[in-house]
Amino acid sequence: MIKKIFSGWLIITAFLLVLSPMISSAQSIPTEGVISITMKPENPAPLQTVTLTLESYTYDLDRSKITWSVDGQNKTTDLGLREFTVQAGKNGHMTTVKAQVQTQQDGTVETEISFIPSAVDLIYESQSYTPPFYKGRSLNPNQGKVLVAAIPELIKTTGEKISSKSIIYSWKKNGTIDQSASGMGKDTFTFTGSVPIRDSVVEVTASSLDGTLTASKEITITNVDPKIIFYEDSPVYGIMMNKAIKSTVKMLTDEFSIFTAPYFFSTGYANTQDLDYTWSMNGKDIDSQDPKNSFTARVDKAGSGTANISLKISNNLRIFQIATNSYSINFEKQ
Repeated sequence: MIKKIFSGWLIITAFLLVLSPMISSAQSIPTEGVISITMKPENPAPLQTVTLTLESYTYDLDRSKITWSVDGQNKTTDLGLREFTVQAGKNGHMTTVKAQVQTQQDGTVETEISFIPSAVDLIYESQSYTPPFYKGRSLNPNQGKVLVAAIPELIKTTGEKISSKSIIYSWKKNGTIDQSASGMGKDTFTFTGSVPIRDSVVEVTASSLDGTLTASKEITITNVDPKIIFYEDSPVYGIMMNKAIKSTVKMLTDEFSIFTAPYFFSTGYANTQDLDYTWSMNGKDIDSQDPKNSFTARVDKAGSGTANISLKISNNLRIFQIATNSYSINFEKQ
């Protein structure tokens, strides 16, 4: 009887020795694929607020005690604390966030994520007409051609700034990647507006060669209708660009000339053959002027009255670039 009990005890002991390593290994289950952290935005900018979220298909995180720490310092602990926000550091400063989860099945498991904030900016220039000395931006007309340039600020943890030409750029337009425009050192992107007419969303992702530094930026480039602005062409002062003709002018002499600026048409200059000018006076078309972007009104005989001058400009190469405008001239001749 004693031997049977002793023998049974040996069997139980042996079973526990076999089981013991299995229990021990359960305390250090690898977290890869078991629990993970997602980050939004994926490529944070310097000093931007970053939202971190725990995800797991293995553990019930809502019933688990979760502790978040940043760069080795505990920040907060609570039950079911799946989401945590942290401010990214300065450009080139690495931030490490760790999450410790006390699970009901396997004790404490943990996971962490590290990120280095980087920055890239986008500026764009529309290749459309503006008159000399115009101080504003050339706006983008319908079917216009636009040049977008990326200005990256990718700084390593050592403080070294990566050259723009050593960065890999990935360009997207309206959510579709442009493979031909993307690649090493391709920091500019050129496109022409499509039909149907809509605003264009351009996005760039700039990454270092080793993939440790990444920055993204998105801009929306809106379309505008071209405009016609009239200016007086004075025989004494020249073209008076400081004051546009908005509605009615009064002729003080027998002759009055105006200069037409076709703002934001896709052309390099006003008198291009690509632009068609149609002038009319009091509803009747007038023979083409020379130059075609100017108009001179003359009073040859005595009398007074009002002349309504209108102009339509259309782009022969881009059918959605059309503009109209008009003004009135009050005249009186003794």
